[in-house]
Amino acid sequence: MTPHIRPARKGDLAQAHPLLRNDFPALVLTEEHMRWRFDHPRPDVEDSRLVAVVGDTLVGHVMSRLHTDEDGTRKGKSFYGALAEGHRNEELAARLLEASEAHLVEEGATVLRTDVAQEGVQVSGDLFRTTALQRGYQLVESHHVLGMDLSKLPDPPKAPAGAELRQWSEFADDPRPLYEIDKAADQDEPGETAEEFLPYEVWLNAVWHNPMSDLELSLVLLLDGVPVTISCYSSDHRTRMESAMTGTLPEYRGRGLAGYAKNMALHRAREQGFTHAYTGNHETNKPMLAINDRLGYTLVGSESTYVKRLEF
Repeated sequence: MTPHIRPARKGDLAQAHPLLRNDFPALVLTEEHMRWRFDHPRPDVEDSRLVAVVGDTLVGHVMSRLHTDEDGTRKGKSFYGALAEGHRNEELAARLLEASEAHLVEEGATVLRTDVAQEGVQVSGDLFRTTALQRGYQLVESHHVLGMDLSKLPDPPKAPAGAELRQWSEFADDPRPLYEIDKAADQDEPGETAEEFLPYEVWLNAVWHNPMSDLELSLVLLLDGVPVTISCYSSDHRTRMESAMTGTLPEYRGRGLAGYAKNMALHRAREQGFTHAYTGNHETNKPMLAINDRLGYTLVGSESTYVKRLEF
């Protein structure tokens, strides 16, 4: 039977979650988060999900995201393309990407982007990559997805002079200092497809109040009492965690603060029973790649971004 593609419903999430976990083995994701995001959409983007179904069985998934730049340009993104085992074929991958693209164009997108990855990161990635290339998308950048067995974590380093670590949860009354470090660190993130950093109120929704943001694992480093470095994590609150951002205010860089904070966050996670950690780095971000290499992260696979600009 030919799968039928339609917009996702909240009732689909119970099947969508294991589908995504099976197709993205390095993805840290919970069904709780998917349900929460369905009920609390991000205010800065327009997200929608498309699913492919055979009867009552969900066999395919793709996420569509619209973002409007300050100049009014509408940009669309197709990602989290996943196919169920037994339905991993170019035809269904093509239909899902085409359906996502059609939705984004109908909503005014003039620039289209899609993210696909190697098999270790996205089992069906090469099928979506083939479709993207056939539809005129061009490669613009790649990221490394890294993973680590926390039992192999090296010994913690000596604390930098004057350094003090605090959990993010200790800043519940005023997380603004953490936002400012996050924003400053994001300014230097490499990549051609980066978007404007989130306004504070949107950041609170997307990061601080997100049920996958682990405010106990995430750390802020204070130097002589001043917050200067963050190491932020999302997790399934059980065994798997993913780095969301590690960064230092520009004037405090070059002192090993980010590496120390990241190392200590991983040690604390292992003490709490976490077994696997994941992170992503742009392939040109040599300083962070070096930090992750020293920590024991190894390459899971590469994720690539492809872009197509429409002409009307």
